Amino acid sequence: MAKILKITGMPNIIKNLKMVSAIKMVDIGLNMKKAGLFIQRESQKIVPIDTTHLKGTANTRNIGGAGPKTDIVVSFGSEAYTYAVYVHEDMDAKHKPGKRAKYLESVCREKKKEIFDIVVGKL
Repeated sequence: MAKILKITGMPNIIKNLKMVSAIKMVDIGLNMKKAGLFIQRESQKIVPIDTTHLKGTANTRNIGGAGPKTDIVVSFGSEAYTYAVYVHEDMDAKHKPGKRAKYLESVCREKKKEIFDIVVGKL
């Protein structure tokens, strides 16, 4: 079964943003899409590559909502494409320099400040 990484805490971020009048709620949805594309680009830099197939399946999309209720998904492969999950989770695999497992999860952890800055419109 595929595991899904979910970034939590967005409701708190949105609540705090509502207190800042300089941020327009409509922009948050657009900025969340930009943040998703940032995560996608950064993860494509470190995704293990034997062929370009896995790297080429990266996708960022809005699966619902608008403004602060925007729901963005960043993924590799399709729901039935278990290879992406296998490569992501295989911590014992040997990869080329600069490439690694947890290519989505690690970007979200390591780039959380940049992701936040994109969502709030600083970047």
